[in-house]
Amino acid sequence: MTDKLYQETLFSFLGEEEPEAIHDTGKGKRTTAATKSRVASKDQKKTAASVTKSEPDTWELNTETIIRYGGENIPLTDYFTPEEITNGLPDSSPTVEQTTGDNTEEKLRNITGEDVRKRMENDFGELTEELTTMTFIKEKNMIIPVLTARKKGSGMILERRHGIYLKLEDAVANRRSNMYLPGADGHMYHIRETEALTICKKARKVPSVPALVEGVRLKFPRIPWGILTQFLVVARHFARTYGAEVHGEIYWGEEGYRLVIPSQIVSSDMCEPTEQVAYVENVVKVMEIHSHHTMEAYFSSQDDRSEQAPILYAVVGRVLDFFPQILVRTCLDGEYLFINPHIVFESPLEYPTSLDFPQVSVKGVGDNDTV
Repeated sequence: MTDKLYQETLFSFLGEEEPEAIHDTGKGKRTTAATKSRVASKDQKKTAASVTKSEPDTWELNTETIIRYGGENIPLTDYFTPEEITNGLPDSSPTVEQTTGDNTEEKLRNITGEDVRKRMENDFGELTEELTTMTFIKEKNMIIPVLTARKKGSGMILERRHGIYLKLEDAVANRRSNMYLPGADGHMYHIRETEALTICKKARKVPSVPALVEGVRLKFPRIPWGILTQFLVVARHFARTYGAEVHGEIYWGEEGYRLVIPSQIVSSDMCEPTEQVAYVENVVKVMEIHSHHTMEAYFSSQDDRSEQAPILYAVVGRVLDFFPQILVRTCLDGEYLFINPHIVFESPLEYPTSLDFPQVSVKGVGDNDTV
């Protein structure tokens, strides 16, 4: 098979889009796509150079400042109070004079890009410190978070008869009899080369990569039973008194877990928070939880539209029963993953040590066995 025929065959798996020609020179194997990428990169550098990036201490923010991210203009007041914008934030490093004697004056400092990024990260998890650069354009009174690219590499795993690639160009340049590439639909595809055919199908398994399973691991300790009980007391009050639902939020901080009941409007079929819980540094929202008074525990279509963040969501149903119902889930890429509540909450029915009841005989268990 000639290189050109091979390339046309391989790129036919791209779908309806017109495949780009690949020129295999044998000297670095440059491609049309790679050339376009370099041109685009140069254009991006020119664009970036035309934007003046201010140093954080020179940022002149006000209550009219907007944040441009994700295709929308977000008011800075969504993340900071007018007082914080005007007066500044408490300085986390007070001077010796401030901490001695009767001098209790609190030193304030201007809001920086890092302050903005930290608060936005609660809503946009991708805005991590490692990957985000915060830019302020004074002329437009606009803050722009820019996701910086990670260090690139081929990402290839090559063995004698198979290769795993991130890009189709790498497969062309480093062809193997069996090749594996990710598709836009989230599946890995197996491309098999024979003398007569090039076959592409979804892969049943991929060699040389670890086996993974879906799941959730809580980074903090399980939520204490007492926190859940606090919410159940509130939920039963609104169910018994008004036949209404209620919304709560559970946070983790230096002092452990804390339940917050924010300002909200509630009725028999909805609960709508009317303001956000004030941001506190080093405090993480772990869960949003709401009740269904006497109804079953289930996530409604409205819940699906509202619960899109990668945090825990819980719904408690039949709250007036002796043992209410509870469901827990999280969201990633617009899809939901249900979680066993035992993984999330401590249970009062668990025992710390093994129990021994010699007075209880279990039928079929020998004398040397333990219960």
